[in-house]
Amino acid sequence: MNIESVPGEEECYKLLREMRWPACARCVYCGSEHVVRTGRWRDTPNQRYHCRSCDKWFNDKTGTIFQDTRLPLRVWFFVAFMLQFKVSILEISKTVGINYKSAYHMVKLLRSTVYGKNIGDKLRGVVEMDEAYVKAGSKGMEVIERTEETWLENKGKRHLRHG
Repeated sequence: MNIESVPGEEECYKLLREMRWPACARCVYCGSEHVVRTGRWRDTPNQRYHCRSCDKWFNDKTGTIFQDTRLPLRVWFFVAFMLQFKVSILEISKTVGINYKSAYHMVKLLRSTVYGKNIGDKLRGVVEMDEAYVKAGSKGMEVIERTEETWLENKGKRHLRHG
């Protein structure tokens, strides 16, 4: 399994457009259908649009998790594909050829969008749990007297001492 098995960048943008706007492109700001295509974004397959209703500009990635990224869209699609097989972030970073921090950020964004909606639907109403550990607070700890001398000695330190 490698990134070469993912379709090209043009096909990924085409798929993104089909998923976002099945019938026709709509403005991401006002929802209007009075949208005009105005070329590509910096010699990439990223289509630019202009809304005639609110007079704002946007592109295919505006308003998505792909908006402020420099990584190609096919890398995002490949990482999303790899997440289906429960591959570790370290393995994803090695396979794709990016550093661990970038891979972690990608996985975090993908999981928050995919799983965040599902968890929100499941956790409505009364939620029951079998077991829970609740910390008893500062039980067994004695408080130090706060005089000016001890405050200057322990400046910046915790004022609780284990008894």
